[in-house]
Amino acid sequence: MKVKNAYKKFSKDVDMVKLKTPINQVIHIFAKNRERRSVYVVDDSKKLIGIITVKGIFTSLRPDITLDEINFFLKGDRLKTAEDVMVEPKEAVTLDDSMETGLRKAVILGMRDVPVCKNGKLIGELDVFELVYGLSKSHMKCDKKSCKKVKIDRG
Repeated sequence: MKVKNAYKKFSKDVDMVKLKTPINQVIHIFAKNRERRSVYVVDDSKKLIGIITVKGIFTSLRPDITLDEINFFLKGDRLKTAEDVMVEPKEAVTLDDSMETGLRKAVILGMRDVPVCKNGKLIGELDVFELVYGLSKSHMKCDKKSCKKVKIDRG
């Protein structure tokens, strides 16, 4: 099965920001959509430049940070930007890649979502549930005879 057959099955859109987007706006994106795990940093032509995760935002803070410093981080004169907390994308998939390629790249990225690009431009993401869906469709085909319920002995 190809990425194009599972892509957008569950995750219909992605959030994109620019390099200089203030970090408080990125945090607002995560806050308004609790299912969102990644925000993508793109240039004017939608070329993928970076990925921001909630974990990435937290790891950009020191473990001993104070509440005053957090407020400064979010509102201060030297407000951090998307560029300060993003990581460069190591991998992406295309619509014609196989689901196995998508899974391999997800493992390489250590992420649940893999960016999907077409002609070098970000068009969406292949999320973990779409990966599971696609892999189940391509590797768990069975007929009535081979997919019987199995009794589990819990004795």
